[in-house]
Amino acid sequence: MFAHQLEFIFFYVHKPDTQILSHHHKCYELVYYISGSGTTNIGGKEYEYADNMFSLIRPDTYHSETHDTGTELFCIGFTLNDTEVIDVQNGVYPDRSCQLLQIVKRMKQELLSKRLHYNLKLDLLLSEFLIEFERTRSLSSASDSFRYIENFILENFNQNINLPALAKVSGYSYDHFRHMFKERTGLSPMNYIIDKRIDYAKRLIVSTDMTLSTISQECGFSTSSQFSSMFRRLTGRTPSEYRLTGERLVRTLRAQPE
Repeated sequence: MFAHQLEFIFFYVHKPDTQILSHHHKCYELVYYISGSGTTNIGGKEYEYADNMFSLIRPDTYHSETHDTGTELFCIGFTLNDTEVIDVQNGVYPDRSCQLLQIVKRMKQELLSKRLHYNLKLDLLLSEFLIEFERTRSLSSASDSFRYIENFILENFNQNINLPALAKVSGYSYDHFRHMFKERTGLSPMNYIIDKRIDYAKRLIVSTDMTLSTISQECGFSTSSQFSSMFRRLTGRTPSEYRLTGERLVRTLRAQPE
């Protein structure tokens, strides 16, 4: 269980234009803003809060609140058994799916009813809250990393990209990187790069007078024969045949009466 001990827990409704002065605790603190708006200063950094957002505050971190509108919140202080499993960092976070709000509502119900072993149930629900938060954050981080990888490849597909190094910079093993990439794009990283090179080559073949050898180099292929082989495999035609088809199409369009 991650939540080692509940230090305090309460629900409260603050009136508009009120403040909580700067203070700190020896434990972690979770503040879930069920409704309302305002600002909270955590460790010298100011954040805005609104409905269905929550703040996490590390021990001994000074924090304060300003309530612009009436604010209903849930507040819980806790210690952690294993800080390596759940990495709690200061900040304010959105609960976009309101999944965490449902856990908060269950906590409120337990607190009000005070049924047998309600303290144990609150401990379990807090652990569930932190686990779901960690899962959401992990998915968000993975999406950000993938966007970085994809953008890097799109900007550098005609260069010699070191894929194992790119995977390492993004925090993945190469095997996991390849699996994730194919799952998201339907192609392996190398085939994705080749696909982008061929798309670029097709545009250059049709829209420029560059030689096929120059286009091959411009698109990042090591030799003209490699370029021709890859191009034919993906399009069913050689680069020369593709250019002839493009030229015929241009002539046909020009010959049509306006």
